[in-house]
Amino acid sequence: MKNLIKIAFILPSLKNLGPIIVVKDIVDGLLKNKNVSVTVFYFDDFKEDILDFSVDCIKINFFHKFDFNSFDIIHTHGIRPDLYTKIHKFDSLLISTQHNVIYDEYIINNSFLKTKVIESIWKFALTNKDLVISIGGAASNYYHKLLPHNKIANIQNGRNIADNDVYVCPEDMEKIKALKERFTCIGTCTRAIKLKGHAQIIRALPNLPNFCFVLIGDGDYIEFLKKLAYDLKVDDRCLFLGYRKNATGYLNLFDIYAQTSYTESISIALLEAAAAKKAVVCSLIPSNTDVFQENEVIFFNLDDIDSLTQALLKAQRDREMLEINIYKKYEAEYTSEVMIEKYYNLYKGLTSGI
Repeated sequence: MKNLIKIAFILPSLKNLGPIIVVKDIVDGLLKNKNVSVTVFYFDDFKEDILDFSVDCIKINFFHKFDFNSFDIIHTHGIRPDLYTKIHKFDSLLISTQHNVIYDEYIINNSFLKTKVIESIWKFALTNKDLVISIGGAASNYYHKLLPHNKIANIQNGRNIADNDVYVCPEDMEKIKALKERFTCIGTCTRAIKLKGHAQIIRALPNLPNFCFVLIGDGDYIEFLKKLAYDLKVDDRCLFLGYRKNATGYLNLFDIYAQTSYTESISIALLEAAAAKKAVVCSLIPSNTDVFQENEVIFFNLDDIDSLTQALLKAQRDREMLEINIYKKYEAEYTSEVMIEKYYNLYKGLTSGI
């Protein structure tokens, strides 16, 4: 076995999004091992809202083959990186982590035909991978069916919150505290896109006169959500703060964290809420039941507003018990350290014969 394992990560960009955050956590953890060398490669430049990796980050062109001969492993994240390592031929071991269930994610906003085309293209991009990593049991089942001839491994996400990541804009703090003086605060820190299901919370608010809703995040669905809140006459109990770089700092201000997604792999935002010891209400989807049980979170049925209403009331009643149980499960299975150790052991095992 080589003393030094050289790994190249290929990403769509360095943008501050869930899958890229996961990669940064993996990279930071791997660097604590002296026999691992990491370089990050990416396609798209963004001037704002990018993550600061502690390794060399090199911009590459999708249509030009980069010389990766010195790397033992090329680890891709996303459809373009997967396609890049399919179209261009490389001698390194090829690994892809799938941060979603392709069909479930794309059917939310697209026709069945378009979704199947995207799924077929991505499947094509994965067929030459030495290993495809799924996130959670539900995703693993999907990829075993989609790629019956590929080797599939299952490594669940992990996430830590830095002890010093508690800053909240004073103006935001004042607005949230003003609401909390009168209401129980439901909060979430996710992109405002249809897939995340935020409209369900707003539709439940007329049934919950003692609750307010705070959304940290921006996206193409934000204007729809604002109009919905206005139409339902609950806009005075909704606060849309937009994107905040230090979103996890806001978790301590929420009484209940709501994870209302229609589909996920393993939600980074959900793990951050668990790390912050929050009582959580979340959608009854396989990826969420993969992670937590009924004594750790309160589940509700998608698009069933009465179910969501009752779940929020139950979370309010059982808040202390839920906070204890979710954190205990998180510490045992979903920290960054647990995830990083699994990846390190995987890399070590794959390169042992090189």
